[in-house]
Amino acid sequence: MRGGEKITKSVHKPPQKGFALLTVLMIVALIAMMGSQLMYEQYTHVKRSSHMMHQAQSFAVQWGVESWVKKGLELDLENNKYDSLNDEWQAPFGPIPYEGGEISARLVDLNSRLNLNNVIEQDQKKRNIWLAVIKRYALQNGLNSRFSSVVKDWIDADDTPSNYGAEGNVYLLLKPAYNAANQPMSMLSELRLMDGLQRIEYDIWQVLKKDLTTLPTVTKINVNTADQRVLMALADWLDEAVVSAWIAQRLSEPAQKLSDFIDFLVQAKGLPRAEIIKGLPDWMVGVQSDYFLLNTQVDYGESQQGLSAIFSRHPDNQNEVRLVQRWLSAG
Repeated sequence: MRGGEKITKSVHKPPQKGFALLTVLMIVALIAMMGSQLMYEQYTHVKRSSHMMHQAQSFAVQWGVESWVKKGLELDLENNKYDSLNDEWQAPFGPIPYEGGEISARLVDLNSRLNLNNVIEQDQKKRNIWLAVIKRYALQNGLNSRFSSVVKDWIDADDTPSNYGAEGNVYLLLKPAYNAANQPMSMLSELRLMDGLQRIEYDIWQVLKKDLTTLPTVTKINVNTADQRVLMALADWLDEAVVSAWIAQRLSEPAQKLSDFIDFLVQAKGLPRAEIIKGLPDWMVGVQSDYFLLNTQVDYGESQQGLSAIFSRHPDNQNEVRLVQRWLSAG
């Protein structure tokens, strides 16, 4: 120290190079993340747009198939007074490739199935007969003996449970709670909401989907197309041997009018003709079909689309084929 001067040593801190580098790296990482997110969003937008375009194309092809089927059913009605498994409409269509895709389709006669909505029949005598047919089908195929009563209560408009049936007093106690529909069934899958039917086994469900349907009007059973299980449910005296013999005969000689089927039963069973007609009246069975189910699988690009549609060819339509219902299916 000189002359009272105070010497102070200056302290020099090293440059903060590490912090600056870390900042740069964070900025670069942030930019990379933002760029990656933008690229991903662009990719998903392109994929979504592509899928929507392919799906739109699939729908367009489906509408074309529906128009073709409607015209075919109209021509079939003009040329045939009965429907059988020998008709051209029942043959599978495709798979047929086209530019960018492939299409296949199958038309199913819904009058070959037992219509559960037949319990809406206004005539009480006829309604009771349909209930007996549904109950017989249930018993013959290992279903709950309450099946017909539960179905009736689900569909009828009142809230009064029938013997062995179930109305809202049962369904409102469930968790989650719901009420009986109290209207005709729209889809067969409603069965799985009904009391005692919520846990239908897979194998039984596959059988029910082949044999049962839910159509908006009361419908006859077409004896030329109905499966063995459905035919056997029509009357107590229709046993397996007789039904199997009819199924074999109709492949080459389908009934062109109901009396042909009655004639066969008179010979096969030996019952009086009047008794057979009484058990199988013309309002229950016939040889023409009014409702058809179209199952279509359309694959185009990245879209694999299954669609189903129901068509009505009822005389009340003045023989015009009309779309009744359409929905996306499992394909």
